[in-house]
Amino acid sequence: MEFKTLAVVGLGTMGAGISQTAVQFGYNVVGIEPSQAGLDAGRNRIASGLAKFAEKGRITVEESEAALARLTLTTDRAAIAGADIVIDAAFEDVDLKKELFRDFEKLASPTALLASNTSTIPLVIMAAETTAPERVIGLHFFNPVPLMKLVEVIKTPATSQETIDGAVALSKALGKSPVVIKDGPGFIGNLLVVPFLLDAIRAYERGVAEKEDIDEVIKLGFNHPMGPFALSDLIGLDIVHDMAARMYEEYRDPKYWPPPLLKQLVRMGWLGRKTKRGFYTY
Repeated sequence: MEFKTLAVVGLGTMGAGISQTAVQFGYNVVGIEPSQAGLDAGRNRIASGLAKFAEKGRITVEESEAALARLTLTTDRAAIAGADIVIDAAFEDVDLKKELFRDFEKLASPTALLASNTSTIPLVIMAAETTAPERVIGLHFFNPVPLMKLVEVIKTPATSQETIDGAVALSKALGKSPVVIKDGPGFIGNLLVVPFLLDAIRAYERGVAEKEDIDEVIKLGFNHPMGPFALSDLIGLDIVHDMAARMYEEYRDPKYWPPPLLKQLVRMGWLGRKTKRGFYTY
């Protein structure tokens, strides 16, 4: 299975990161957003990421320019037709994902892999929208994509071995370390990290310690690069909330129920780094 062109649907933080990584490693990328404003914002994210890599000497300025030249942007979803793999990096909305996968099967090449970067939505929900579930695979990259090595390759009971092997090979070609796992809400990473983040918030709510001190314990005591509050701000508090709520809906386990403080911050629009205020002010 050979990959030359990737289509990435959704150019937010994750989609732009996936696109940047792919063009850096020599792949052609078709980036798709429903609006010109979304395309402009996505291109700025990708160009900025490449420029930072050039500034730090990870790539040359010439390599950065060549990488950006491999990026094509469009609002036309039909442009996925020439791609060898289509990657959904759109919002974590079940109805939207279902719609996308119906279009993927209709518009993409009959041999293209149909992938999703979903972080918590069970992949079988999307696979069930197609008549080719053997081509559906999860490729869950981690943020920031250009720097993080891990990719969770998620298989459903219907995913073919050829599709799994192709997804693993592509992940490695993008400089990542893939881990193949079975489909399930939260997969491995979020299945474990979401309760950790929520427990830290609950401890802070109960007055066990200040958030700065909790972060310090996790950083110094467990050698994590950042504590749970700084990490939540980096991920986005709205995303943490939605992941937790979705996993609670699936498992009905109280450990996934979003704490009141998290809900309050989201309702205030204090979503972390992206809004300059979350648990911390930026």
